[in-house]
Amino acid sequence: MEKVGLKYGVFTALGLIVYFLLMMLLGFEKVLELRFFNAVIMAVGVCLAIRGYKISVNGDIPYLKGIGTGFLTALVGSALFAVFMLVYTKTAGGELIEAIAADNMFGDRMESTPGVVIFMVLMVEGIISGFLISFIAMQWFKKPNHEIPGGPNS
Repeated sequence: MEKVGLKYGVFTALGLIVYFLLMMLLGFEKVLELRFFNAVIMAVGVCLAIRGYKISVNGDIPYLKGIGTGFLTALVGSALFAVFMLVYTKTAGGELIEAIAADNMFGDRMESTPGVVIFMVLMVEGIISGFLISFIAMQWFKKPNHEIPGGPNS
């Protein structure tokens, strides 16, 4: 379970980082509404992780271990992405910090510790969405009669 969660957590973080860099190249990094697609990337990573775990246990997935796999994937992916964003904001993200602070989304605390606030927001956002996605995905993956594309029963 841990190996699958770590593996897909790294892939999820890479997806989030590539998406952010793509938004930067296109000039959309200041459009905060596009963060919605972070949840889509998280959903894909969590579902692939649970699917990978189900394949590794030959289709008989314990419910809580499946949720744990998805949660670990979200935790690792969120932590790596939050560290990346912390490094980015400390080195090259001055304009992004100014845009976020100008919208006054985070209050006065944003001016004093922007990196910490962004890190914490990304962690909370990623962990909560990852847990909810894991819970929802397990409603599908817990059923033993669902075939897994590319799995042992197909």
